[in-house]
Amino acid sequence: MSIVCTSNLGWLISHCDYISSVYEHMPLGKQMKLKKELFEINVPYIRKNKRGKAPECAILKKAHIKNVEVLWILDVYNSLFNDFKNHFNPNYGEIDNKCALEMSAKVYETTKDLVIVNAEGANIGPNIYRKICNGDYIFPENCEFFCRDTKEISQCLSTKKFDLILLDPPWWNKYIRRKRKRSSHAYEMMYNKDLKDLNLESLLNENGLIVVWCTNSPQHISALKDEIFPKWGVQFISKWYWLKVTKRGEPICNFSEPPGKQPFEQIIFGCRNNRSILNPPNKKLVLSVPSALHSHKPPLVDLLKMYVPESPKCLEIFARYLLPNWTSYGNEVLKFQHESLYDDIPKEIY
Repeated sequence: MSIVCTSNLGWLISHCDYISSVYEHMPLGKQMKLKKELFEINVPYIRKNKRGKAPECAILKKAHIKNVEVLWILDVYNSLFNDFKNHFNPNYGEIDNKCALEMSAKVYETTKDLVIVNAEGANIGPNIYRKICNGDYIFPENCEFFCRDTKEISQCLSTKKFDLILLDPPWWNKYIRRKRKRSSHAYEMMYNKDLKDLNLESLLNENGLIVVWCTNSPQHISALKDEIFPKWGVQFISKWYWLKVTKRGEPICNFSEPPGKQPFEQIIFGCRNNRSILNPPNKKLVLSVPSALHSHKPPLVDLLKMYVPESPKCLEIFARYLLPNWTSYGNEVLKFQHESLYDDIPKEIY
């Protein structure tokens, strides 16, 4: 269960706890737990100015912000912080994020040469270990995966229909473009036209729901609502915001006036006109401590249960890890299934 606390304004969820619960039962009486060090985000990331100096405060004061949307999110965050404050630790002892950054660097170093391409498979039994291309990976029960380019998605999934399609596209942006010149860990970016060309209209059931992780770029959001969704045969219905917080409950960076960097990303929902199932409500906040691994998004499984049929058929595109009872598709689909992300622990300890 990922939901730690619920309010009428949103939720506090735990990425680490949910994934660890998935692998509670492993062969030989063991369980796998996602490394807690990856979530040791203890203080906000302070962005230095051009002179190399950090700002005086981590969170920009409300008076400096004029954007209505950002102000609304800031107000809702303040309300949720009060609602959830018993689940945060304002006196947490760690004074930096060094532990999380060192663990993420260790994972990247361990997996940098493990490249899996043009692979597909399924696990119809309980959780298992498997060695693939000299790497040890874990697989949740009843999962299916396709480690392939998205251009082949219609060919690979031509006979399937899904009640829920979740996407975390590698949106094109200048920051990632610069980062790719410095790091082998950055991913290939996708233009809006390439995303639009995905043939999702043929994969979605009539009562299906499409959920898209999106940046705060107005260009990307407009393209999604006005061009990409119509091509997929769906219309925009609502959006949530994923607000990334520290273990103390602080946003991980300043709220700022757009187009400045924000501590939140957007979750956009679309569906067909004749959908007869309850739709996700508009304007909710999802709070969680983020993973130190790039693009390691928190699972939304528990939050989406009431908006899909019982025992739904679910697909994640651009997936970077597997989920039980889901089909996962993308060229990095096993990226976060490698054993280096997990602690292998005898279950009797717990």
